[in-house]
Amino acid sequence: MGEQPLFFGTQSDAATRLLTQPVRVLETGVYRGPHYYSHTPMVRIQLDLGRLEDWPTDRLDGFADSLLELLPNLDGHGCCYGRRGGFVSRLREGTWLGHVVEHVALELQTQAGDVATRGKTRAVNGQPRV
Repeated sequence: MGEQPLFFGTQSDAATRLLTQPVRVLETGVYRGPHYYSHTPMVRIQLDLGRLEDWPTDRLDGFADSLLELLPNLDGHGCCYGRRGGFVSRLREGTWLGHVVEHVALELQTQAGDVATRGKTRAVNGQPRV
């Protein structure tokens, strides 16, 4: 029996081993009314991306196609381009995994029946990878 494939690559692939180190969730928050970050309700997730910070999506062979196979409605996300397929363009051009997490979170909220159309990904000053 062969090696079990991961989301991309295989367990024996050196790059995959580096990339499969866990991402850590540092903080979460659900804000229902006006708050420090915005006047509108939002979900806030702060992650330490670890080594993934050094790997934009265009460097991960097969990543975009695998993600779109799992969540095909990501094709409808306009992202900064403001048009259908905008996020897919960003995936193929190369974007950061924090940005991917933003769109996956928006899509999962939408699939759960919520109206989630806006996200924002930002680095935390003085905290590399966060």
